[in-house]
Amino acid sequence: METAKAVRIGRALSEADLVIIGASNGLDMAEGLNLFSANAHFQETYGDLAQADGIGCILQGLASPDANVRHRWAERFHQKEYTEYEPSPLMNGLRRLTEHADTFVITCNIDGHFARAGFNENRVLETEGSTRTSVDEMRLAHPDALAMAQLDELERLVRTHRNGRVAILELGVGLRNGVIKHMLAQIANACEHATYIVFNYSQAMAPDASCETILVDGDLAPAFEEIARCRL
Repeated sequence: METAKAVRIGRALSEADLVIIGASNGLDMAEGLNLFSANAHFQETYGDLAQADGIGCILQGLASPDANVRHRWAERFHQKEYTEYEPSPLMNGLRRLTEHADTFVITCNIDGHFARAGFNENRVLETEGSTRTSVDEMRLAHPDALAMAQLDELERLVRTHRNGRVAILELGVGLRNGVIKHMLAQIANACEHATYIVFNYSQAMAPDASCETILVDGDLAPAFEEIARCRL
């Protein structure tokens, strides 16, 4: 990422009163966790289960029609991706770049990494559930009491800061993830001084929002390293 763009992003974050983070599978992949493929992490961490159960990726194990298989994979996933998780330099950098502001996270990732990395759990809306709250059932079929309270908190934060400086970070959200993209665009359009920053590998598309937009096409980890260097 060119230095001028890193400086713009660093300035937008440092000046922000409110930071909204929208994160999807691309963020997990930048940390080495891929639910959809048999990468090196999969082979090292789940290889024995994969061989025993005939499973080709983490998601297949978590969604197996066999309840026993599904439970084994959920337990391993919880242990390896949540209990034993150590925040990556990317997650630590993201927290340091945003911790001065009111920060709210909207993510479909089910691994609980934001909570483990020190983000306020009451401001982390996990739209498809989380292994940190349930081993056997990851998906929220209907909004529960916690999710409703988090949505109320998000609405309060946007209302409080709508005339202030707002930075929106879209991290690895694929084109098919319309829910998170729609929520972020709504927030951007509701705020007077919003900067919408998209990080994605080959899918960095401008949002449906009338605000300043910065697109970063490439790997997340080196991009955030460059932003941190420019802020020193």
